[in-house]
Amino acid sequence: MLKRVREKIFEEYIKVNKEKLYKISYIYLKNKDDAMDVIHESIVKAYRKLDNIKDLSNIDKWFIRLLINTLIDYIRKNSKMILMEDKDMEVLINKSKEQEDGFSLLIENLNEELRLIIILKYFHGYKISEISEILTLKESQVKNKIHKALNLLRKEIEEE
Repeated sequence: MLKRVREKIFEEYIKVNKEKLYKISYIYLKNKDDAMDVIHESIVKAYRKLDNIKDLSNIDKWFIRLLINTLIDYIRKNSKMILMEDKDMEVLINKSKEQEDGFSLLIENLNEELRLIIILKYFHGYKISEISEILTLKESQVKNKIHKALNLLRKEIEEE
């Protein structure tokens, strides 16, 4: 495939997904400017490695993984920050999308990996198989981590 065609596909992907990318970055960094910087850095990295992606239909998984790795690197370098399927969860998420307060505070108490899995699954609609590819985990591990995160969130909700 011609390099320019790949670039156009990548540019379109970024335009279409800019809000999702920002949300993922912001959830990690809790700072608008830092989130934008990391997104920019990820785009530059991805642009340089664009020839490495074999199947452009997987660009979303590929770029999300690159973004997450860049976020983790950023957090490590700037060590001022600490890394951190059921109907009940869907109700909570729908409420949180309306209120944008309470639930996001609850998920901040989860460790980084559990928080990311919940965000990818329930906020961005990724399937378990897609999450396992993005995070390079087995599907059974993703399912276990979702179950663990949901139990932790339920306990927090019951305590409030």
